Amino acid sequence: MRSKESAFLISNIIIVASISLIVYALNVWFEKILPNIYIRALIALIVTISLYYFLAVSVIREYLSTDKKLKEMIDHTLHELNTPIATIEANVSMLKKTIDQPKNLSRLNRISEASKNLTALYESIEYNIKEKIEQIEKIEFDLRKSIDESIRRFYDIKGCIRIENLCETLTIRTDRNGFERVLDNLLSNAIKYNKKGGFVKFFTKNRKLYIQDSGIGIDPKNLLIVYEKSFQENPSTEGFGLGLGIVKDFCDKEKIEIKIDTKKNYGTTISLDLENIVKKD
Repeated sequence: MRSKESAFLISNIIIVASISLIVYALNVWFEKILPNIYIRALIALIVTISLYYFLAVSVIREYLSTDKKLKEMIDHTLHELNTPIATIEANVSMLKKTIDQPKNLSRLNRISEASKNLTALYESIEYNIKEKIEQIEKIEFDLRKSIDESIRRFYDIKGCIRIENLCETLTIRTDRNGFERVLDNLLSNAIKYNKKGGFVKFFTKNRKLYIQDSGIGIDPKNLLIVYEKSFQENPSTEGFGLGLGIVKDFCDKEKIEIKIDTKKNYGTTISLDLENIVKKD
């Protein structure tokens, strides 16, 4: 992407430099036959605009064409990646219905977990690529409903964890897909690092969203590195350690202040200050 932008910039510099030399030469020649400086200036302006249009339009057309081809290639590639993942998940689901041996079921569960991790990586890659080549649209949506949707996505894997949405109705304006990735990552961590029979609560206060859990907490010494891409509180837990890094990147971009209040073995509360994305009355 950087090399393409550099090429586009260099092409424009060459065009502008060439036009400047042509207009300067014409101006010198016109001085002999047109003593009126205003007429010469008008002619120079018309010539400059005309030349730039005819010379630059081909460069811009090629630039946009390249972007279109790149987007089509990425969409096709991502679709092809998603197909085998969906096939694996469908076949694992069917096999679970026919197998009752604990050892084989355990193996299927590991395949299923690996497939879910692969899906999460796929979705992360898809979002990051599209974020670079497309205009991310900011829309208005209800915070409470968005959290309900996130909870539904984790219904099958939450086990005995109790999840409550106690948020008030609050309209926010932001990149919805990006925000829902934040919710999914925070909820995934709250479930993954929780205790058996524990809880996760979403609630709001003073335009802040709180995600509270009864989990194992975070060691205070790790709070300075918790947002690093490869960080995992428990290295033996399945996953890639990308969750809080993704959350922090989005919050920084949207100017959402994030805070972590945690106590080892007692749980964690994460707060997101939504002041900058709440719809103003």
